[in-house]
Amino acid sequence: MATYSTPAYNSANYQADRPSYRDSLVDKIVNFHKKTPGAATDLAVDVATGTGIFARQLQRGFTKVIGTDISENMLESARKADNKSEIEYVQSPAESLDFLKDHSVDVITVATGAHWIEVEKFVAEAKRVLKPTGSLVIFGYPGFAHFVDYPQCDKMLKDYGLGDDKLGSYWDAGRELLVAGYRRYHQAFVDNNWSDIFRRIYPDTFEKEESKQIQPIIGDGPVVMDFQVTWRTLLAFLKTWSTLAIYHKKFPERENAADVIVREMMAAAGATDMNEKLNVEWEEVLLMAHPPSQ
Repeated sequence: MATYSTPAYNSANYQADRPSYRDSLVDKIVNFHKKTPGAATDLAVDVATGTGIFARQLQRGFTKVIGTDISENMLESARKADNKSEIEYVQSPAESLDFLKDHSVDVITVATGAHWIEVEKFVAEAKRVLKPTGSLVIFGYPGFAHFVDYPQCDKMLKDYGLGDDKLGSYWDAGRELLVAGYRRYHQAFVDNNWSDIFRRIYPDTFEKEESKQIQPIIGDGPVVMDFQVTWRTLLAFLKTWSTLAIYHKKFPERENAADVIVREMMAAAGATDMNEKLNVEWEEVLLMAHPPSQ
């Protein structure tokens, strides 16, 4: 079980300090989905919904939205943040959506959560519950970025998150799928005859894929992320990383690692104002596909 799913994880901070996604992403998903003749927008299921951040945004494009998560702790925060909407939140593992009938769902989305899921089992379950005209949409951000005005900070942040001598060895298993731009999902779609596979990454900073069969499109701008930050809000965001919780469970006496890296990045940038607005290009990936013929 991922740290985000444990009762001890602070889901309230996650809800407060995690970014939302671009509203135009919902339009992009709907446009892709409706390229299939007869595709409807009656029901969208946001799997691994966490605190319901993207489930709430999906309401603008779909008649009914269901958010699922394995963590009741996360779902409780989702309900508190969303007590006036008609979103239904259901505790359920992504790999076993037993409450859904076969071929009953128009669109399944997974927003920065697919790396915590068993790939092959989930792809098979998505095939079961999606209508023949349905779509599966997986997207996310690994939390790394290009600092346009302070490029010296790019490597500092990535080393902080991935370096074995920093936080890299404290991530739950699965994180590597997102860092690799969800190419394992892309390969699973190819292997299982999904159609109209579309994978887009931005910017071109992900590890290169050697297989020509699953090359992504390199985007010329963001379509997933909508996250403007200052040094202060960047710090709050970094403190939501699950690896940080694991690290400080082992080393409770140490200074918070997020405080350390932001202080070091600001020093490298010659910055002193925590409220300075940063020009940041976040790494992101978008993967969409239609299920194979029944």
